[in-house]
Amino acid sequence: MADRTTVSVPCPGDLENYVRLTNEVTTPFGIGHPANTGDCKLSLGALDQAGQRMFTGVVDLLPGQSIDRYHAPAGGAVIFVECSLSCEGRGALTYDTPNS
Repeated sequence: MADRTTVSVPCPGDLENYVRLTNEVTTPFGIGHPANTGDCKLSLGALDQAGQRMFTGVVDLLPGQSIDRYHAPAGGAVIFVECSLSCEGRGALTYDTPNS
């Protein structure tokens, strides 16, 4: 069984208020079983090699929702999570800890 990691996600989110989940080494493996364990809608996305936000491949998770796996779109170097712009609650994401 994979180790699980839970991260607090600052709410409300904005273009610079996000949490990096992977790095250039672990990003190709994606993250397994991401689950929104907080009170606010979360978005999973990616940054490119230059650290710029990619607007393709974004996946939204409502509180209590989970998916099997998230992979960054082609060209993604880092996977991140951010909280909804309109939520003042508690943001939290639990996922399988990526291994290189």
